[in-house]
Amino acid sequence: MKKDLIFAPLLLLTAAALFLLKLTGIPAHIVVSVVGLALLVVYAVLTKKEWKMPALEVVMRVFYGIALITGIVLMNIHGVAVLGIVHKVSAALFVVSLAALLVHKMIMTKKA
Repeated sequence: MKKDLIFAPLLLLTAAALFLLKLTGIPAHIVVSVVGLALLVVYAVLTKKEWKMPALEVVMRVFYGIALITGIVLMNIHGVAVLGIVHKVSAALFVVSLAALLVHKMIMTKKA
């Protein structure tokens, strides 16, 4: 749980920074997304044995991957509205699933 209390808030802050694209600009958005990817990989490796809801853990990471891939595609292909929608929805679902996992782990830890 200690690792979750370190990485989950960092990932939530990273996601918040990513949602501030209009303020930060695309270069910062790219750097922050790569930092978020690195955090997510380290978080997965360090907490793999502690996953309480493995399916949601995987789905959370898939949402980040979808957002990352659609973001890369959006940089190269302009004017495809569906990609923008998928990018934003998957980013929002990543944040929601990350927050849900953190709350669930906190509740489970408190019960134990």
